[in-house]
Amino acid sequence: MPTFSTLSTFLFALALTYGQIVEDPECRPPHPPGREDSCCILPELFIGGIQDVIRKCHDEAGLKKPSGPHGGGSPPSAEEMAAHWRAHECADECVLKSQNLLTTDGELNKDAIKAQVVKSFTGDWAKLASDIADKCLASAKGEVTSTATCKSGAGQFIYCFRRNLFLQCPSSSWTETTDCAAAKARITKCPNAKIPMGHHRH
Repeated sequence: MPTFSTLSTFLFALALTYGQIVEDPECRPPHPPGREDSCCILPELFIGGIQDVIRKCHDEAGLKKPSGPHGGGSPPSAEEMAAHWRAHECADECVLKSQNLLTTDGELNKDAIKAQVVKSFTGDWAKLASDIADKCLASAKGEVTSTATCKSGAGQFIYCFRRNLFLQCPSSSWTETTDCAAAKARITKCPNAKIPMGHHRH
């Protein structure tokens, strides 16, 4: 994971390893990487350094970058990837809890999340981000598996939100290049594909 400076960086980058190793080679990110991170200029969701919180949550969850073709060695097994995603869910849940985005009983605080999205996503992003947040909040809990350790749906919400923001990036924030068109095609085809981090508008 890269160095994190804001919660928005967390939200928009946390899906880097989810679905990174998939059976279909066409669903894997390019290697060496292209310029996909420049495709969509995203607003900041939260301002303020919480990198220490994120590192603490990752450490507590035992979240480590999986092995695989991009890290050397053989691809991880299905069991290893499942364990990695379970750790991801717990790291996601920990960070959202630290930002008061979970309810007292450990569920996604939909009102708080929506309020932050409405506050941070303005202009061309306003209705789009609000609609995407509604969609992802509605689906997240139902996508938690019975084997999950942390069951709030935090990881599912974050991935859904980030994926849909990228795919529906407004033309005012989108850079149309061959790399970006290829990234959009890959992510459209592959529901668990790695999402480019994206640059942020401060």
